[in-house]
Amino acid sequence: MKKTLVACTAIAALSLSLAACGQQTDDRVSQGASSVPSIASEAPMSAPASAEASSVQSQVAAATPFVTVDCVSMQVMPTDTPPASGTTIGAVTALMQPNGAPSITVATDAQPATELGIADIKEGSGPAVAAGDTVTANYCGVGLGGKTVFDSSYSRGAPATFPLTGVIPGWQEGVPGMKVGGSRLLVIPGALAYGANPPAGAGIGPDETLIFVVELTAIG
Repeated sequence: MKKTLVACTAIAALSLSLAACGQQTDDRVSQGASSVPSIASEAPMSAPASAEASSVQSQVAAATPFVTVDCVSMQVMPTDTPPASGTTIGAVTALMQPNGAPSITVATDAQPATELGIADIKEGSGPAVAAGDTVTANYCGVGLGGKTVFDSSYSRGAPATFPLTGVIPGWQEGVPGMKVGGSRLLVIPGALAYGANPPAGAGIGPDETLIFVVELTAIG
């Protein structure tokens, strides 16, 4: 298993009400023109899977040491072990599947993150994303507490384009440095996501740690 150290949904609004409340700690060492994703929206839409079905899946899966969430089907699947070849931050492992979409495996006893975790799944090529750039990316977001997908461009079948100035702090800090073709795992504490007041209907709990796999397709 490739392992690195530990360290918001769609179309409605571009403005972000949350200010960055905290600074990134990169624990790798020691510690929109199209649709606008959850990371940029004050009023996100619900994920395609019903909240009730996701809740039932999550409750059933909670009896196992780990659950794996598929970013296309939204299914939550119990599993005894994380994937051996994935990229890991703490209790979270991401794996790019043969269909090109990620799955995210989370330990059922995972604790909320206290700082931003960043791990490259695959490094891209060319110029790196700079703070304030507009990017186009595929992404999948899973809540650590609910262990279900709350938003996924892979499920919708198209990437999203958005300026980094209009997204949650965890993305403002976690996406710069990526290159086209690269993918990255982000584990974002609630203070760098939606804090105590997540948007209604988002499927995100108060102060919930959010997990994202981001795959960069274009800059600008």
